Amino acid sequence: MSIVNAYGPVTVRTSSSNQLLISATPHSSKVEIDQSKNDARVEIHSHVLQQATPAEAQVDYDVQLPPGVSLWVRSSDGPILVTGVRAADVTCEGESARVEVKDGGSGHVHVRTVTGEIVLTNLKDAHTEVASISGDIVVRGVSGRFISVNTTKGKISYDGGFEGGGEYVLSTHSGDINVAMPSDASVEISARSVMGTVEDSAHMQPAPHPSFAPSQGKALAGVMNAGASAVKLRSMTGNITVKKK
Repeated sequence: MSIVNAYGPVTVRTSSSNQLLISATPHSSKVEIDQSKNDARVEIHSHVLQQATPAEAQVDYDVQLPPGVSLWVRSSDGPILVTGVRAADVTCEGESARVEVKDGGSGHVHVRTVTGEIVLTNLKDAHTEVASISGDIVVRGVSGRFISVNTTKGKISYDGGFEGGGEYVLSTHSGDINVAMPSDASVEISARSVMGTVEDSAHMQPAPHPSFAPSQGKALAGVMNAGASAVKLRSMTGNITVKKK
């Protein structure tokens, strides 16, 4: 299932049946909905017929997606909301669009924006890769075997326990990274900032075999509990903070 929409919200949620249901509301006669489908794929595209303002070109989508169907959504302006979807693959792309994916998992989640904020909430057992150039990224209760979060200029906030015994990589160039985790989190954290600071407010135990030499205020190599999940925090000029909640 794929949707391309320049302007307007796209909301996707789980269908209560095995039927794909799509509601599309154009805001003017200057835009129409193109649709193509075959046995394995449905494509929906908002087609602007003539010169139009963003308000005239807007189309609002509400989609109910059957379980197990892969999803690809692109919206320049958005917002995009994907809620309760457990699919083999969920891909969301936006420019200034805010993208939120929540209450799902059990597959691959890919999100990319230029300036739009990305919010991930309550995704379990997901292979997650998200990136933005200047948008902030918020991650709450996300777990899986591999989680990659990257932004060039935005901030990254992670709130959760790093469950699953996986690998978590959070990286920025100039943005800050803030991590808040419960006291029972089982993690081994390595954190470095080249020109920023690294603050260990969680008071972690020193890692037994660090991959680099810890440096006060610049680098951290620490363990909490059994150290089941590997967490790498990297920034060039941003500040990194690790704390208990």
